[in-house]
Amino acid sequence: MAAKKVKRTHVAVFMGGMSVEHEVSLNSGRMVVENLDADKYQVTPVVISKQGAWLFGDEDLVDVYGAMSQLKTRGVDCVFLALHGPFGEDGRIQGMLDLLGIPYTCSGCAASALAMDKVRSKAVVRELDVRLAKHIVVRRGVWQTDPEWVTNQVANELGFSCVVKSPCQGSSLGMGISATGTDFLEDMEQAFAFDDVVMVEEFIPGIELTCGVLDVDLKMGPRALPVTQIIPVSSSYFDYEAKYTPGATEEITPAEISAELTAKVQEIAVRVHQVIGCSIWSRSDFIVAGPDPVWIEINTIPGMTQTSLYPQAAAADGISYGALVGMFVEAALAGKNATTKASAGKSTGKGV
Repeated sequence: MAAKKVKRTHVAVFMGGMSVEHEVSLNSGRMVVENLDADKYQVTPVVISKQGAWLFGDEDLVDVYGAMSQLKTRGVDCVFLALHGPFGEDGRIQGMLDLLGIPYTCSGCAASALAMDKVRSKAVVRELDVRLAKHIVVRRGVWQTDPEWVTNQVANELGFSCVVKSPCQGSSLGMGISATGTDFLEDMEQAFAFDDVVMVEEFIPGIELTCGVLDVDLKMGPRALPVTQIIPVSSSYFDYEAKYTPGATEEITPAEISAELTAKVQEIAVRVHQVIGCSIWSRSDFIVAGPDPVWIEINTIPGMTQTSLYPQAAAADGISYGALVGMFVEAALAGKNATTKASAGKSTGKGV
């Protein structure tokens, strides 16, 4: 008697997207597609163009309304989100999938939106009594009205050098380190090309560290992965080129820091993950200058390319790339099942 064929879980891998991180996302998505276990998962690559058109496999392009219909008619069980930046990492896609009832492999809508906004996520993390860099928020109208006043305010409150950031971008896009007032004027103009708000932070020279959090066990909760030390080779800081150019950065995992500092960084990464409301995975970035690490930001969909930091940390923890992406899918499915059971319990009056 022939063995019964087991139905594979249908996973759609979203990649590309409408942000300036489109190409990075394609690289992440292709790696995910190649490494999901073909015996367990039926994988459909879904490429979102820069203009917002959707391509399912090799079929014709459809708009977002057609895409929602395709997800249901194709029987997609789970979406692996390999999107980075706005329109992918900021809660908008997550909210759409919530309405469709399709689980996905990252934090929910609210946590994704909060984490993407560096100004507001810092306001929440400040409640944890974690060390943060001082910052000033500058709106486009104020800058256009009196850039000299803004420059003087930054010089007096933060000093030069300072860090200029577009607060809702990733991969260090819209970011610069301004050593002088002249540099500051140029960096501000570049940052305002991305958004109507710019965050200016004090520059803290020190060791750059990053720490991933793995949150795939509903019973055990989140745990920190090994800490990675980042040493840019060809850039003055961990910019876009340093992140995605092979050999442009030396990345040491586990980081060559004390056991005490390692424990501090890991503990903060887990606490931030929890207070932001993240799930499945995240990665927090730090600068270390003195005994206490300075928390910089959290990423809810870190890069998953060949040079990306999160899979490197997982590998140092004994988790292969294929096992890692499988964990994300299973955690997404388990999360939906738990939510479904809880809702059923409430509807029958049998909830906890």
